Parts: sequence; structure tokens; C-alpha cells
Amino acid sequence: MDSLRTYRVGIAIAILLLLVCGWLLVEPHGPDAPPFVSTSAKPDGLKAWTTLLQEKGNRVKEWKQPMRALPRGEGQALVMVEPLTLTGSEQEELFAWVKEGNDLIVFEDEPEGWESFQFSTTEWEDDENTQEKNIKGQQLVDGQYGIARTSYRINSSSALEVLLYDDRGILAGRIQAGEGSVMLFLVPEWLTNQTILKHNHFEAIWPYFQKKWSVLWMDEYHHGMQQNPGLLAVYPGWLIAGCMQAGILLLLWIWWKGKRFGPVYTLREWTVRRGDETLLAVSSWYERRSLAKDALLHREAFLRQLLFDHWGVHRRADRAEIIRLARTKWSSPDVEKLANLLERIEWAKAEKRYTSKQLLKDSLLIDDITMRLEKE
Repeated sequence: MDSLRTYRVGIAIAILLLLVCGWLLVEPHGPDAPPFVSTSAKPDGLKAWTTLLQEKGNRVKEWKQPMRALPRGEGQALVMVEPLTLTGSEQEELFAWVKEGNDLIVFEDEPEGWESFQFSTTEWEDDENTQEKNIKGQQLVDGQYGIARTSYRINSSSALEVLLYDDRGILAGRIQAGEGSVMLFLVPEWLTNQTILKHNHFEAIWPYFQKKWSVLWMDEYHHGMQQNPGLLAVYPGWLIAGCMQAGILLLLWIWWKGKRFGPVYTLREWTVRRGDETLLAVSSWYERRSLAKDALLHREAFLRQLLFDHWGVHRRADRAEIIRLARTKWSSPDVEKLANLLERIEWAKAEKRYTSKQLLKDSLLIDDITMRLEKE
């Protein structure tokens, strides 16, 4: 009994150790993602914000390609939250896209690279209790709408529409660019999962997302989530579509011409002598050149060669000699057919004009005699 009890205790301890080691070594972790990613559920992610936008009927998608590849057209919006490594050439591409009738919404707390805006800096203390919460805006009622943790402020200008401001200056503004607009917010942390519901951050931002866009792109390209375009992406869409249509037309033309796809099984009658395609081509040439009599002479030469091979009759033997030998080998009807054929050939040689219809009739007789000789 003691040994059995010890055995069971040992098994229980081993199982417990296995579970503890497995939990320590294989502890599940969430996917590692950089800050401000739209699909990240981490405290510094934006999943709560993008989920709310989708629930409100917005068509939210991720953008992981270069700025020059943004879809053409109007009525779209691109949201960029703390874009890393945004170059000047990319800004030019973005503004060209905005001028077509789209909106660019940027959240960045150190936006010195945006040349379309002018900035100034203020001093502030990194203490939540001392930060003022009197954020104001043209679409906000009086109240406390958040804490701005940035030392930057946007300078006022005639082209700037003020959206949010506090006692230290402008926190968000909008400028027009062609048919579209660019909105810049200096408070990117307001959109994160951990602060979106604090200090009325959501109420301060939401009024500026009421516009109905056809698609709302979330920039992930500048967060390191890049998707390289395929091989065909270097060609314009109209060229790809044209090539596809040309290919379809080519296939239809080949099909109309009767070309085959797959194996070709050659019939036996196209490989034997009388069905050879070369002979058909030669016969067509004889017909076009009106050489019916020459064709008959060729048929006669082949018939005399068969008579020589089977009966030993000389190739220049006359008709009487051939008929005399045929009576010793064939029946009377077959001999009469042979005599009739030889008579028609002699008549054709004597005539000056010999037509294709006459050649056809004589060829049928020659075929009968030829087949009779080949059976011997």
C-alpha cells in the first residue's frame, strides 16, 4: 500500500510540475505590434477607435503601400497617426491626392516636417494634475475635453481653420488643398485604447469624423507594416486591361481559325499513300493547271508497273498482249473491265482535250483494277 501511495503522489507531483513549466515556458502572448496600429489591442493601439468607426457605418481599411499608390478618385480619407519616416516627397504625393477631393487626417505631437503649417513651442509640466482641461473647439460645448501633452502649438494664419485650442494655443487645425482638406491634430495619444475614454478625449475628436467617406484608410505603411506591390503594379491599369482584352481576342481568333489545343492524333488514312496530304496538294496543282491528261499518264504508268510486278508483263506491252494474259488469270467480267480501261486510256491519249470529269471517271476504273491486282 505504501509503495502504491508513493507512486500516485509521484505521478501527481510530476503532472503539477509539467503544468507549471508549460505555463511558464509557453505562456501565450499577444501579437507584438508597434504603437498606434489600428488593429492592435494593446494599450497604445487604436483598435477601440477603429472598431467604433466601423460600428458607426464607416468603411475602414488598412493602407500598407506607398503613398503614390493611393487609389485615385474623390470622397476618401487617410488617417495617419504618428507616421514614422514620412519624407518630403511623400508629403507632395499626399497633397496631390488630397487635391483630387480627398481628406488627410494627421495625428502627430511633433509635426515639424509639415511645411503647410507653422508651429511654436510652449513650456509645460508633465503632471496630469497641473494640465489644463479646458480644450475648446468650434463644435464643442463648454466643458473639459482632455489634456494636451505636447509643447507644440499651431500658429494662426488666414488659411487655417481652428478646430481645437486651449489657453496655450491651437491644438488642431484644417487647411484646404484643392478639392480636399488636411486636418492636423497635435494629440495622437487621445486615440489610443488606454486614453480614448479618459477626460472626454472621444467627445473632443468625434465631431471631426462625422463626414461620410467612401473609404477611411488607416495608414500602417509608416508603422513598418508594408506590403510590396505585385509585378503588375508597375503598369497602369488601362494597359493591363488592354493586354487582357487583346489576349482574349487572340484566343478567339485562334479558335475561329480552327487551331487545336492538345494532342493531335493522326488518322491512318492520312499516313498511307493515297491519303497523303502531299499528294492532295499535288493533285490540286494539277487541277489548277489543267493537267488532267498528265495525271492520267501517271496513273497508267503506275498500273503498268503493277502488271509487271504481278504478271511479269513488260511496261511497253500493247493492249492485246495484256488482255491475252488477263484471260488466263481473271474471270470474263474482270477482263472486260480491264479491256475497257485500256481502250479509254488509248482514246484519251489520242484526243487533244481531256477534262477533269473524264479523269475522274477513268480514275475510278483504274482504282478498281489496282485494288484487284493488289489482292493477288
